[in-house]
Formats: sequence, structure tokens, C-alpha cells
Amino acid sequence: MKPREHIDDAQRIRQAKEGDMEAFEALVRKYQRRIYGLCRRMTGAHQSADDLSQETFVKAYFALAGFDERFEFYSWIRRIAVNSALNYIKSRKREKPWPDNEAGIVEAADRPSRSGRPEESVENARFEERLAQAIETLPPGLKSVFILRFYEDQSYGEISQTLHIPAGTVMSRLNRARRRLKAILAHSVREDGLK
Repeated sequence: MKPREHIDDAQRIRQAKEGDMEAFEALVRKYQRRIYGLCRRMTGAHQSADDLSQETFVKAYFALAGFDERFEFYSWIRRIAVNSALNYIKSRKREKPWPDNEAGIVEAADRPSRSGRPEESVENARFEERLAQAIETLPPGLKSVFILRFYEDQSYGEISQTLHIPAGTVMSRLNRARRRLKAILAHSVREDGLK
């Protein structure tokens, strides 16, 4: 995080602690997309992600008085989101994702590829869709470690702190998640070759 952003967050947090709702709303606006995206990856479902991201900010608001301003706000709120998502997954076991983004391939295909070839955009979109489906099949412990490492760009130490597990467990789970995803994606590619 840039130093200026940290100063802005710290100022907004102090204001929010003093009862300034607009300051807290500014924090929500700043981080709501990232928190929603994290919850979406964790649950695989729009409605659940929407509910969990709202729940995250409500929990954060009520716990704000205890927030230590020496730390980054996003790291703190991300931990709340991850814990909420893991609790949700444990309580629901598995939720079938809503088919709310069936046009995901089309949307991604509309984005220009780096090479300028439209067919490459479609291929990238298909791969992203396959990867998302493969991630959904991972058990919660492997899924959360993978998402925090590759989508949230957390270090092993940060993941260890976020999930309250030893760094060795983080590495082990990440390795198992990678192996499973590689096998699932390889199988998917073989199936496509047969069609």
C-alpha cells in the first residue's frame, strides 16, 4: 500500500471512530470491490459473496473501536472477510454457484488481448472459467490458501497470520492445491481435445 493511501485510511478510521459515518462509507467504497471479489472467489456464488461482503463491513464497523491504527485497514478487513467466508463454507458445506455470469466468456472476449487477436481473448476467458471451476472443487482449506496467495498476493507469513495456521501448513496446502488444480485443468484440456 502506498504511504499516502495509508495516511488517508488512518485519517478516515480516526474520523469513523469519532462517529463520522461518511468517513467509514469512504472506506467501504474504497475496498468493497476487493472484498466482494475475495468473497466471490471463496464461495463461488454472487449472492453469497454479496451477503458476506456486506457482513464483513458491518462487522468491521462494530469492531472499529478496537482496530489498531498502526496496521493496514485492508489487511484487517480482509481477515474478517476470509473468516466470514470460511465460516459460511463450513456451515453450508457446499453451495451450488448461481449461473449469474454465464456471459463471462463473452465479457472477457470483449476485452482486447495483448496480441490484438480476438481468438486469444476467448481462449483466455475459457481458461479463466475453467480455473474458476477447478478452484471451486478444492476443499476450503486448500481453496483459501490458493486464493490468498494468487489473487490477494499475500506472502506465506501473511497467509499464516490471516488463517491462524503455521507457515509450513500454508506451503503444504498451497502445494496440494496446485497439484489438484493442475490435474483438473489437464483433464479438462484432454476432454476438450476429444470433442
